[in-house]
Amino acid sequence: MFEIPARHFARYYEILSVLIRHGFGYLFISGNLMSMQGKNFATIGVHLRNAFTELGPAFVKIGQLASTRSDLFPQPIINELGKLQDRVRPHSFREIRRVIEESLQSSLESSFQQFNPIPLAAASIGQVHYAVLHNGEKVAVKVQRPLVQETVKTDLEIFQFLVNQVEQKTQWGKRYPISMLLKEFSDTINRELDFLNEAHNAEKLAKLNKKNSYIVIPKIYWRFTHPSVLTMEYISGIPLNQIIGSQEPSYNLHRIADRLSKALLKQILLEGSFHGDPHPGNVMILPQEKIALLDFGIIGHLTPSMRGQILSLTSALIRGNDGLLLKKLSQMGIVPEHVDRLTFQTDIAALRWKHLKVSSGDYTLGESIQDFFKIIFRHEIKIPSEFILLGKSLLILEGIINKLDPSLSLVEQAKPFSGRFIWARFGLNYLWESIWGD
Repeated sequence: MFEIPARHFARYYEILSVLIRHGFGYLFISGNLMSMQGKNFATIGVHLRNAFTELGPAFVKIGQLASTRSDLFPQPIINELGKLQDRVRPHSFREIRRVIEESLQSSLESSFQQFNPIPLAAASIGQVHYAVLHNGEKVAVKVQRPLVQETVKTDLEIFQFLVNQVEQKTQWGKRYPISMLLKEFSDTINRELDFLNEAHNAEKLAKLNKKNSYIVIPKIYWRFTHPSVLTMEYISGIPLNQIIGSQEPSYNLHRIADRLSKALLKQILLEGSFHGDPHPGNVMILPQEKIALLDFGIIGHLTPSMRGQILSLTSALIRGNDGLLLKKLSQMGIVPEHVDRLTFQTDIAALRWKHLKVSSGDYTLGESIQDFFKIIFRHEIKIPSEFILLGKSLLILEGIINKLDPSLSLVEQAKPFSGRFIWARFGLNYLWESIWGD
């Protein structure tokens, strides 16, 4: 049984008081086996979101990551956690200067010709400042907030204790591997805390998009990059969310939607590495409808085998072969033995009837993914985290496309890339079987 170290008592009781105030005191009452099933999930979601916002960086990040797991959490809770905002008051310039100078082992003036003390943006883990190098190049400098690593480490240890309580005292906690999920989330947060990971992710996507003249990935300046400081090329453009909300955009919206969707689908289906959070705030539009991608803290990775599994699942769904769909899921090792196969097949058939009896131009991939995850949750089937991240990215992408150009179909955009992947990996025989069955 996990125990709270003495040094964490003050923070633990702070967390405890916030959770109790938001109605989660029952988790700490000995012998209480209350199930979340009897609760109003929408109300739980609102209280979780408000509590996590109060409790700071680690809890906000945990909530944001949990909001991507539609296979494990009820949709009303997912909807509320998805509203968590990672915006905070910026730290003082004096503290930011100290972090930079300690990390780069040189004075601020030695590293930068100019450095704007007012940040461009401030989040729970770091804040971004505009600067100019001594060679005149403009850069964006992401600086980690002081003591954030210590704070996150403490909170993750306490979070483990809370997870143990949920596993012991709720029926939902007994059914789902939330300790394993917390470890997954903790690993993701710790990778985000090391800015070198984000720098490597940016360089990897830059190499994959090297031949695409319409996609811009900011250059990394390794001399001025450290686990706590990330220096990259400053991109001057208009955030996509401003263009979406504009009544009279000066850009070609169809061209933006077409280029963005093709770029991300190519990353997913052909390259196997894709931007894990392509929301409009992470996309900048440049002159001539060039597209700059920003924020590479979360990158998805799909092996050729995983991409093949995705296409097999999609093929089984489209062909109406519910037995094959369940078989493919079982081969991935994620279907529990107690699953009601007849009910599962009935649910999948209803999903197919709802979504696949429409023309491809009217087919909504995002809604289909959400409905599929609801079925997965209902039957307690576990989906590998990379597939969940893929689903989230496609949901975000389709939402953007619908706002930019509702006539553009993400499914139609994906078809050429799917065909190229199947042909390159499996050849004619696999293509024939995918179309006509075994």
